[in-house]
Amino acid sequence: MQRIEQLKLELSKAIKESPEYIEYKRLEAIIDKDPNLKRSIDEFRRQKFLIYRIVVRLMIYLPHRRDLNNRYADMRRQDMVNRYLLSEVCLCRMVQDICRTVVETIEFDVDFLNN
Repeated sequence: MQRIEQLKLELSKAIKESPEYIEYKRLEAIIDKDPNLKRSIDEFRRQKFLIYRIVVRLMIYLPHRRDLNNRYADMRRQDMVNRYLLSEVCLCRMVQDICRTVVETIEFDVDFLNN
C-alpha cells in the first residue's frame, strides 16, 4: 500500500505540472476575479452536468444541450469563458483517461455501469 500511496502522490504532482492543469488554473484565477461571471459559469456547468447525467440515459441529450447553450449564449460569447470551459474539458479527459487506464489494466469489472 505504501508504494501505491507514493505513486498517487507522484501522479498528482504530474497532473499539477501538466500543461492542461496549468492552463485550467490560470484561466480559473482570471474567472474568479469576476464573481458574477464565476456564478454564471458555475450554474452553466451545473446545468450541463445535470442534463448529461439525467437526460443522456433517455437519449435526448442534444436538444437539452442546445437549450442550455442558448440560455448561456451571452456568457459563452466571451473568449475567456470558452477557453476556461475547454481547459476544464481537457483536464477532465486527462483524468478520465488515467482512470480508464487503471481500470482496464487491473481488469476491474465495471460492465454493470453500461446497463
